[in-house]
Amino acid sequence: MTTSWRTTPYPMALLLVMLAAVPGWSVGVGDSIPDFGLRAFDGSEISRSTLAGRPAVVIFWNTWCPNCMKELPEIKKLHDEYGSKGVSFLAVNTALNDSEPRARAYWEKAGHAFPSGFDRYFEIAQAFGVFAVPTILVIDSRGVVLYKQAALPDDIVQRLKQLTSQQ
Repeated sequence: MTTSWRTTPYPMALLLVMLAAVPGWSVGVGDSIPDFGLRAFDGSEISRSTLAGRPAVVIFWNTWCPNCMKELPEIKKLHDEYGSKGVSFLAVNTALNDSEPRARAYWEKAGHAFPSGFDRYFEIAQAFGVFAVPTILVIDSRGVVLYKQAALPDDIVQRLKQLTSQQ
């Protein structure tokens, strides 16, 4: 039995590796966050400039993602503690296999006090180089990514204390 290149997973994997190498698709630690615009569920507009001058924690999430559902309550606790100390928090639903009504309903039911919105065309996630959910970023007040992984760092409290003491 012969296998065609069209029926193997390798071409897709190769494509993802090639796309990750394209400038702007692979925001990583040490890079500045890209310009973006997002209408939050509450109607407010969030952008790079609204995050400027403050450290931030950003999570890319979906309602069907069990690890997202594990991380979001932890981020909610961090927001309750550090939101008043100058840290911005933002959640972006990537819209992958999700719907805006479902995301909005989850957000309202969960009672998160920080903004979230729906990345209808996956443009923001692409600009940030997101390939999986959850993706969590810790960003300094200059807009530079200090951390980017699938879970909160174990030392997130120390990181946020350090970032808020530098303001």
